[in-house]
Amino acid sequence: MLLKLAARNMRRSFRDYAIYFVTLLIAVTIFYAFNSVGDQQVMHDIAASGKTNIIEFTGYMMNIFSVIVALVLGFLVIYANQLLISRRKREFGIYLVLGMKPGQVSRILLYETVFVGLGSLVLGLALGILISQLLSFATAALFGIPMPGYQFSFSPNACIATLACFAAIYVVVAIFNVITVRHCKLIDLMGAKAKEQKIVIRNPWVCLALFVVSIALIAIAYWQLDVNGMVLMFDAEFQRATVFMLVGTLLFFFSLSGFAIAVLTRLRGVYLKRLRPFTTRQVASKFNTSFVSIWVVCVLLFFAITTFATGLGLIDAFTGDIEESNPYDATVLVADHTTSYEGGKAVREPVDADTAQTGAFLRQHVAGWNDLVSQSAQLDIYDLPTITYGEVMDAVDTGLADAMSSESIANSSVQVIGLTQFNDALALAGKPTVTLADDQYLVTNNMAASEPVAHAIVTQSMLLPTPLGDLAPASHVEQVQLGDFSMASNGLNMVVPDEVVASLASQERPSMVYVNVNYVPGSNADDLFDARVHDANVPGLTNIIARSDMMEQASGMRVMITYLAVYIGLVLLVATAAVLAIQLLSLTIDSLGRYRLLGKLGCDSSMLTRSLLEQVLIYFIAPLALAVCHSACAIAVLSESLFSALGVNPLSSIAMAACLVIAIYGGYMLITYLTSRSTVKQAMS
Repeated sequence: MLLKLAARNMRRSFRDYAIYFVTLLIAVTIFYAFNSVGDQQVMHDIAASGKTNIIEFTGYMMNIFSVIVALVLGFLVIYANQLLISRRKREFGIYLVLGMKPGQVSRILLYETVFVGLGSLVLGLALGILISQLLSFATAALFGIPMPGYQFSFSPNACIATLACFAAIYVVVAIFNVITVRHCKLIDLMGAKAKEQKIVIRNPWVCLALFVVSIALIAIAYWQLDVNGMVLMFDAEFQRATVFMLVGTLLFFFSLSGFAIAVLTRLRGVYLKRLRPFTTRQVASKFNTSFVSIWVVCVLLFFAITTFATGLGLIDAFTGDIEESNPYDATVLVADHTTSYEGGKAVREPVDADTAQTGAFLRQHVAGWNDLVSQSAQLDIYDLPTITYGEVMDAVDTGLADAMSSESIANSSVQVIGLTQFNDALALAGKPTVTLADDQYLVTNNMAASEPVAHAIVTQSMLLPTPLGDLAPASHVEQVQLGDFSMASNGLNMVVPDEVVASLASQERPSMVYVNVNYVPGSNADDLFDARVHDANVPGLTNIIARSDMMEQASGMRVMITYLAVYIGLVLLVATAAVLAIQLLSLTIDSLGRYRLLGKLGCDSSMLTRSLLEQVLIYFIAPLALAVCHSACAIAVLSESLFSALGVNPLSSIAMAACLVIAIYGGYMLITYLTSRSTVKQAMS
């Protein structure tokens, strides 16, 4: 009997459970789909190729964030369930009056929870399996792996994790339901329907003052972020700006309704049209009673939008130019000193060897060099003692005084390379060589941060002082990468005639040496080269960078950042939109008596639904609008301090974030309006 009653309740209350069910459905789908990434067939193919560290690291990060996501979803489910249960207290009171025991009422709730849970789990897992197949193609595209033969994949681990997570959530929900029923008095349950939502209106003048304070605090937070940037998250200035933003946002929603009433009531032509007074009071009451939750929603929306937009932008920042950043099969880096740390301080010791002979040393001491390496080219980079990069900045006008304002960079000597070695490196990379007159130098650069300086040097014909006299710049900037690296790393290295380098070499050793190599085809050098170079004990060896390793790291970072950004963004968007939807539905049902009274006073259905639409739009758009403002400030600061320095345009990722917000947040807003409208129309009839 209780089972039949629960099933009938579900059919009768399907509209009330719609958003609850949709939220659970989306949550299960997302949770399974992203936790199945590690078990996709394409991931096994990648692991079989030896790139197991990518699979392990991606899976590790997904597991960490899945715990956080599970907690967020658990809170969402419990919160939604409690709001739904609070609306049915009178129904529970009637059950108790008819002779049911509290345990039997709890069993009805348990059955309903199981029905909703099983339905959302089954459909959610089915959709999750479908989405995971699409993620397989996305993963293959991110790694650049063709998938000629598609294979269906199912992840038992993700399925078990999803079932375990949501089973635990449903157990907690059931416990909360039992506690709710057992601790409610019968008189409270029976009188629950009579306790309509109270209209809470604050003093408009106090709200006006607090609203001005909130705007001031938010403006100060924006100003501090713009001045200090967002790179150092633990910096005191950044933390202060964060506090101002959070407090300002809270005061904004606390005072918004009173401020709006103070303004609208003085605009008689606007305020006294149709049901505008009723709509204004309804919205004001909603904000006054729920300003804390709206504040939390706004902050989470800010995190969701910023994470998605900047996360996808970081992919381009760290992996967008990976091909151009690795023109050789491998690069051996050697410095003229070694660095050790004593008492937390860096101690530099000069290398007891001639680093200019690194290439000859490698050919002589690396086992099987000729079997592994087909071609090599050495670049000796010397410090020019006659000028620093700070003096270069003073000599040219770029309009960007802070382009290279770091003190360590400004005090560093300009670095130069000999023309012959530079041409050897160009030839090894398959690029055309260059020529210089005896009184010329060539500016090379491929970093976005220093690009304005490089072009200003050429266009303003800055003379370069050397031990053999001043040199004039060639007519163009050479966009070139000097060695393999994870991103573009050539910032204002000057190519000078060989005679200048010979003069410097007679007095000092090169500060850095790059030995770029291309492997013998089929030599298996990718697996052997690194170990054999280390075994040779190369003096001053700093690092060995292989193109295959950089490609692998870029692919892994691309997958990890993409999935985490989309994963976190989706979950936060669903959570915030669902909280607002459930809150607004609950508040609408609490106000049905007012809608009936307006109907009796002569308001037709179109007037009521128009008022309801305005309430839904304001309730959803207000936190979203402020969150977008916060995100715009954060993204603008990041673009100026990070993306512009790396030559990345985040507009595409911002557009994708906007589409995601419109699809999910807008979808919930539409469902909320349609459900609320149906509820009001049914109450009117």
